[in-house]
Amino acid sequence: MYEFRGEGWQVSAHTHGQMLLALYVRDLAGIEHPGSPEIAPLAPVVKPHAAGEVSGYRAAELRQEWQDWWHRILHQDPAVDGMFSPPGFPYFADSPTLQRILRAHYGSALSWSRERQAEYTQVSSEHHASGRRRLLEEMIIERALELDRAPRTMHLKMVELPLAQRRAWFVDPDTVILSQDLPRDAELYRSFLEPVIRFLL
Repeated sequence: MYEFRGEGWQVSAHTHGQMLLALYVRDLAGIEHPGSPEIAPLAPVVKPHAAGEVSGYRAAELRQEWQDWWHRILHQDPAVDGMFSPPGFPYFADSPTLQRILRAHYGSALSWSRERQAEYTQVSSEHHASGRRRLLEEMIIERALELDRAPRTMHLKMVELPLAQRRAWFVDPDTVILSQDLPRDAELYRSFLEPVIRFLL
């Protein structure tokens, strides 16, 4: 977890356990074209071992059920906090195909997610210790100094995930999903985040 605050604005970077679980299920089940924005595959690669468990209309059904779940996570539906109640997963009663996948694979999904969260703690600490986080702070300060008005109130939430592409996705007025490796490439990092900061601040 990382936070940087100024007068009326705040930026935070963290990972997200529910997003990790959802993306694991997406890749495990081989869900293709799951909606916009289409977030990159996970890294390390999750092989689509469960893809054979759904076919035909059930594959389309699963894609729609997954999209609904992802939408709730992105828009911080309070109900998602209590969604995981194994072995029945009653939260997913209206999503029978997704519910079936979760019943079969929740253990592996949870273990994978916890491993990635532990790795993220190290990655985030490394970003801070190496000075990579300072680039973000510099972009915000530069933008604030350019303005001929007071900066707008802003809380930019950056969700850093282990993704196969070094890029970012603007998913909400104040939320960006990005590869947790993106800060390693200063030029690319700036190219994705500077327009967002200019828009919000």
